[in-house]
Order: sequence, then structure tokens, then C-alpha cells
Amino acid sequence: MKKSNILIVDDNAKNIQLVANVLKSTDRYNIFFATSGQKAIDLLVQESYSLILLDINMPGLDGYQTAKIIQEDESTCHIPIIFLSANANKESIKKGFEYGGKDYITKPFDESELINRVKTHVELFQAKQALQYEVNNTKVLLEQYKLAVDAGASVSKADLDGNITYVNDKFCELCKYSREELIGQNHRIFRSPDVADAVYKDLWDTIQSKKTWNGLVKNITKYGDYYYFEATIIPILDVDNNILEYISIRTDITKEIELKNDIIATQEEVLRTLGELGEWRSQETGDHVKRVSLYSEVLASAYGCTQEEVDLLKMASPMHDIGKVVIPDKILLKPAKLTDEEYEIMKQHTTYGFEIFNKSNHALLQAAALISYEHHEKWDGSGYPRELKGDQIHLFGRITAIADVFDALSSDRVYKKAWTIDKTLEYLKEEKEKSFDPKLVDLFLENIDAILQVKQQHNK
Repeated sequence: MKKSNILIVDDNAKNIQLVANVLKSTDRYNIFFATSGQKAIDLLVQESYSLILLDINMPGLDGYQTAKIIQEDESTCHIPIIFLSANANKESIKKGFEYGGKDYITKPFDESELINRVKTHVELFQAKQALQYEVNNTKVLLEQYKLAVDAGASVSKADLDGNITYVNDKFCELCKYSREELIGQNHRIFRSPDVADAVYKDLWDTIQSKKTWNGLVKNITKYGDYYYFEATIIPILDVDNNILEYISIRTDITKEIELKNDIIATQEEVLRTLGELGEWRSQETGDHVKRVSLYSEVLASAYGCTQEEVDLLKMASPMHDIGKVVIPDKILLKPAKLTDEEYEIMKQHTTYGFEIFNKSNHALLQAAALISYEHHEKWDGSGYPRELKGDQIHLFGRITAIADVFDALSSDRVYKKAWTIDKTLEYLKEEKEKSFDPKLVDLFLENIDAILQVKQQHNK
């Protein structure tokens, strides 16, 4: 066990020896001594001590003056002082505590009392030192953690009402506001109208329930630009489990999102162009596939599909007739009615489209394969190529079927003139529960204004 250093200060060498002998008997301490207050102060510069035993009546600096100097020095004020004096009156004892003494022992002292009081104060001092070391070490670690987080993420703190109390430099760089402009503001100033209120409600409900919230957020800068980030918002709790504040750590992923959006836009353009290729080959306008794509988007949203499903269908539906590129021109471009044999060959475009895309594991191309395969299936099971019935037909196929038929009937084709909108809608009603999913027909009619707006905007 490491021994603690104790400094005995007394102008009487016999008194010093007496105290030293008692304390040495415990084998717990290294004993140092000084015969004056000034010598004691000089020794404090040279060595660290866990306790000072201080006499009062000394020439030069007395014990009170020595204690005052020790207490006023930041490097020594933490060392506990026990006054060890023959002055047993209440005034001397009171003065000892006023000058910073932690205890007061009168001479002649009881050996057992001296040993136990010294032991108590040394252990208390060591415990405080250990605690202070842990606190200091924690502060250093927290500061390093803060520097590490600040270097890689934008950080903000908010009060219980969501008002900003702290932001780091990266946060300011991201949102384009200065620190002075942000402190005291609510986080609502960054909200994008593209983010549903339900997202913010979920965020707020989560952190108020003392849980951590993680998610992707789209915000607006001071100048109206958009930026995206992955956010982790943590409620900070006190020892009683009450929320003190909220800390948000955000990683900027704007470039990644923009790149992803570019890739998606490119995929959509490629698929739409391929779809238009099929239409051009059959001497139809390429706007047909664009309209089918947009009709499908309206109908899928009305049906309650997720945004991911809506986007997938919108991009994949232009591929519904891609299999026609394999159909011979003499059949595909025939202006007259097809023979039964020719019609069977024409029907194979659904299977060709499926085979073109089904080799890929990509979700988008799998959706295109499925739509190509099933958009001519009928609700009552009379469609082709597999005579699927009802819900056996994938929702994407059922939606594309209505969008495709509506546009085909209401548009000019090489073999016919466009039907009127009323006549086309009447046909959809007649084929409800026959060719088409009845729920989708109802939704199509309920959203006809949006459908007709698409047709008007994309009709050449």
C-alpha cells in the first residue's frame, strides 16, 4: 500500500517527535516536519501532502497566519489542516475552523484519537482526490469526444421547447445561418414542406418519451436551398430521469441523396426511352408511355401505396409493352384485324417483356418484368398469358392495365380514332369486375380530374 505524506508543523521538536512516533506506528504514512510556518510553506512547494498537522503558538507566522496563506494558495488550498494545539478554549477552536481547519485536536492528545482522526481525514482527502481525478479525466475525454463529433458532424442542442441553445461550426455551415442568428430560434425554421408532419410528430413523441430518434430529414437553408442529413436526437436526462435538453448529431448526406436522385432520374429516363422505342416501333406516340406512367402514379397514390411503391411503379410502367420489339413487323404494324394465329403471336409480347427484365435482381427491373407479364391479365381470369384472376394479379399489373386501356381508347391509334372521355369511362365501368379491379376503377373515376390534367399536359 502506498503511504500518504503528512506534514507536522510545530516549533517544538519534542512535540513533532511525539506525534511522528504515534503515526509511524500505524505504518501508513511518510512523516515530514517543519519547525516554523514559513518552513512549512516552503516544503509545500517541494512535496505533495495528504494532511497538515499545524500548531498554533509559533514564533514568526503563527498557525492561523500559516493556515491563511495555505488556504489562499490554489496549489495548496485542497490540503486538509488539523490544528494540534494546547489552546483548548472555545475561542481558539472557533478561530481554527474560521481559518480553514478541518479538525482541531488539543494537547495533550489521546493517541487513539489522533490516529483515528488522522486516518479519517487522510482517507477523505484521498477519496476526494480520486473523485477529482475521475472528474478531470472525464472532462478531458468528453472534450476529445466533442472535438471528434464536431469534426465529423453538425451538432445542436435545444431546450425542452425545441429552442436552440447551442450549435457548432458545421451546423452553421450546413444551414447557412450564423450562430447569433440561431441561438434562441426554434428548429422549425429549417422545416421543408416536403417532409410530412407525421415525421416531426414521430420525432417529437420519441424524444419526449426519453428515447433516441434516428432518421433522414430534409431541411431548408437560410437561402432556400435544400439539404439532407441523417439525424440522431438524444434526450439528456438528469439523475432523477428528467429531461434536461436535447442533443442532435447530424451527418450531411446531401451529395449522396443528390447522386441517388440523379441515378433514379437516369433510370427513369432510360426506361421511358425504351418504352417509347416500343411505341415508335408500333407507330404510336411516345407520350403514351409517359401518360401511362403518370396515370399509374395518380392511381397508386390514391390506392394508398407507399411513396417507394408509387415511385417504383411510375418508373417501371413505361415498360409494359417493351416485349413488342420482338413481335414481327407484319403483325405489329398490320393495319387490318389480326388473325387468330397472329393474335396469339401478338399476345406473346407480355412473356417477351417478362423475359427481358426477369434476369435482373434489381427491384426496378423486376417491377418492369412483372408489369410486362401481367398488364393484360383480367380480374375475372379471362386475360393472358396465364389467366390469373383477382388478387392473383399483382397490384402493379392491375393499375397499369387500367392506365394503359384508358389511354389507348382515348387516344388516336393507326387503326382507330380516339374515343371520347365519356365513352372511355363508360367502358371502364362496364369492365369493372370483368377486366379491371373494381376498387381501382372506383378510384380512377374519383380522381378523374387529376387524370385528365395529366392527359391535357402530355397530349400531342
